[in-house]
Amino acid sequence: MEGDAQAGCKTMPIVWGINVSKIFVATWIIVLIAALVMVQFYVLQFRWWWTIVYTFLFIIGPLVRLISRLRIAVTSIEFHKLSILVKMIMLTGILSMAFFKLYTSWIG
Repeated sequence: MEGDAQAGCKTMPIVWGINVSKIFVATWIIVLIAALVMVQFYVLQFRWWWTIVYTFLFIIGPLVRLISRLRIAVTSIEFHKLSILVKMIMLTGILSMAFFKLYTSWIG
């Protein structure tokens, strides 16, 4: 934030403040989790168990952890760790497309 403020950037934490920004981000993460859970209920009818396990272990679980860590994050080091976690979640989300494609072609 210090660098953004010095450069005159109008980022969300600078304009809205850290706490409001955290609430905004957490709200959208909760919306994402709810959407993913709804999709998993749809997938249940196909009995694609491994896709459900993958989604809960590598996407939804880390998103829940992200929210819990976001709530208590204060220092730039903690926010940097959250940034890395977000990138890992995005990577597992991207890899899920290949996993789901292989899995669905394998089960027929």
